[in-house]
Order: sequence, then C-alpha cells, then structure tokens
Amino acid sequence: MMLRRPVVVVLMVCFVAALAGCSGGKSFSGEAYLYVAAPLTGDMSSRGQEIAGGVRLRVDEVNRDGGLLGRKVVARALDDGGDSDGAIDAAKQVADAIRKGDMVLGVVGHYNSGATGPALDNVYKNLDIVVITPGSSNTTLTQKGYTRFFRVVATDDIQGPVDARRALAEGWKRIVVMHTDNLYARGLAQAFGDELRKKGVQPLADIEMKYNNMGVYLKELGANVQQALSQNPDGVFFAGDYPEGIPLVEALRDAGFKGGFMTGDSVMEYEFIDSLGAKAEGVIVSNIGPEMAAVAKDDWKSAYRRVENRSPGMDSITGYAAAHVLLEGVRAANTSKGSAVADKLRQLELDTLVGKWSSDQKGDMKERKIYLFRVANAVFQQIGVEK
Repeated sequence: MMLRRPVVVVLMVCFVAALAGCSGGKSFSGEAYLYVAAPLTGDMSSRGQEIAGGVRLRVDEVNRDGGLLGRKVVARALDDGGDSDGAIDAAKQVADAIRKGDMVLGVVGHYNSGATGPALDNVYKNLDIVVITPGSSNTTLTQKGYTRFFRVVATDDIQGPVDARRALAEGWKRIVVMHTDNLYARGLAQAFGDELRKKGVQPLADIEMKYNNMGVYLKELGANVQQALSQNPDGVFFAGDYPEGIPLVEALRDAGFKGGFMTGDSVMEYEFIDSLGAKAEGVIVSNIGPEMAAVAKDDWKSAYRRVENRSPGMDSITGYAAAHVLLEGVRAANTSKGSAVADKLRQLELDTLVGKWSSDQKGDMKERKIYLFRVANAVFQQIGVEK
C-alpha cells in the first residue's frame, strides 16, 4: 500500500489538472471575453464565419500559452446580419455583458462599414473598450474622434485612387461607375470618381443600386445595366459586395458587354468565380489586405482546420490579425480597460498575417497597401501592390 500511494496522488493531481483544462499547466482564475461581431447569417455569412474562425484560432493559441490577465479567453461571436440594426443590437449585447460585470477585452468587428458606423455612433462610443475592425474601410470611421477604434485593413481613400489609376493604366477612357447604396460602396465609388476627375477623366455615369433588398436590386438590375451600356463604356467600376457583384457581371456579359470590369475587396470571394465561371475571367479586383493563400503558412492552415473543422477563407486572416492586435494590446496594458489598451496599441509595432501593423493617432494603419488581382484560370492572380 505504501508503494502505491504516490501513484494515487499523482493520478489525483492529473485528474484535477484535467478538470481545470490545463493538463498540468497553468490554471485560470476565470474567463475574459473577446467579442467578434460580424454577419454570421445571410448573404455575407461566409465573410463573417471566416472572421469568427480567425478570432477563435488566435484565442485558442493565447489560451495554450496561458491566457491573458490570469484568465481563459473566450471568443463570443455575435451575428450582426451585416446591417446597421443588427450591428446596434450586437453592440448592445456587449454593453449588457459589461454591465453584468463580465471582463470584456474588446470587440473584433464589424465587417461592413455600414454596420461598424452605427455601432460606434450609438453604443461603442460610450463603452471603455477597444473595437478593431477586420474589414470596414470607409474613411470617415476614423475621422469622428473615437480614440478606441482601430483597423487592420486599408481604407477607401487609398483604395479608390489606386483602382482609378489602374483603370486608366488598362486604357479605359470611357468609364461608368456603379455602386450599391451603403456606406462602404458610396465611399469607395466617391474616392474612385474623385481620382478619375483629378486625372482629367469624368465618369460617364454614376449609378446607385439597392443594397438591403436583393429582390428590388434584381428587379432594377436590367434597367441599371442598360443605363450603363448606353454610355458605350470601355470599363465598368463596381463598388459593392459579392452577392450583388455576381448578378451584375452576369447581366453585363449576357447583354453583350465585352469591356473591362473592376471591383473592390468585398467582391473578392471565390463564390464570385465559382458562380460566374468563364464570365469572371479578366475581372480586376482590388483588396484592402493580402490574399490568404499567399501569406498563411501550411501549419497555420492546419491549426485553423483543427479549431474550425474546415479550411480558412479570404477573411480568416483579417479576423485572426484583428484578434492578434487587440489581445497584444491587452497584454501590453495588463488590463482590459479600453483607454489603457488603446494607448498601448498606438505604441506597438506588430508582425501580423496582414503585414506589419502599427497605428496612427486616428486608429488607421500607418502603412496601408492595396493588393490588385485579376481573375485568370478561375483564381485570383496578384498583379500588383500599391500604397
């Protein structure tokens, strides 16, 4: 009996450690919550699910390394539906958690500029937490004086001019601008058109289309396409999301348009190519971050599949990068207090999956790059990088 007793003690210790979820490593004194707010259902759900998956992977890595502030980090995903009302509702859930006494480390969100803006204006501005967007590029978001808002992507005021210069380099002289009626699309279209005018080229038309109601969008699509083609354009620039971009390209090609088509980051989804097939060939797409397959190593992809039980997508790296930045800010500040975390973030320089990250005083990345792609042989082939 005397010989067996130490074995029993060791087994009991291991059992207790296993219950603690640490396998004999560090134990946690509670939980801290990192929220991720994105469209988890609806037309843009693939984007939101990719972002949430990236956040969950980074949280898993942090917990394997001992957690933060002595606590286990828990990722809480909120579905904002990609619209303003859903975003405000999601933000209110974060506010409720703070009032309840939960330790909230911050928010990765939202994806759409049209969701991020209302959530900031109506809820987050009154909360002492950091919000980092993995996808919202509208320039005005960081011009409202919010001191705890950051991005891990470039902005429309950089992307629009890059797109315009590329269109001109393609030899387009007669250009029609088409865009949906949300904050992101209007901002990108405006920046594109402004750069054209600076270069002495006036867009032939600026056509705004419905966004929130796909039924109305499709009903009016034929008339919008005919309006565009009546201008006999060399190229069409579209600012909007891939659910609207797919039928637009299809309608243009079916109507006989053989000119160029260029669009922005919200269309860079392989569903765009898969749905259009040969009609997608030659389309130029600009992105506010690098392409996932080009920057993510095999071991990172394997880790993602282990956590998510599926392969990563285009926005998995931006969700991961946003969580990486936010949690490093918490680590540096040694507190979940948003103002202190924000102060530290403005001092940090980090290597992330989307490149070197550091922030200016407004919350924008100091170095903002635009990646240009052309659809060729059913893949997005990179054709350039500009600032």
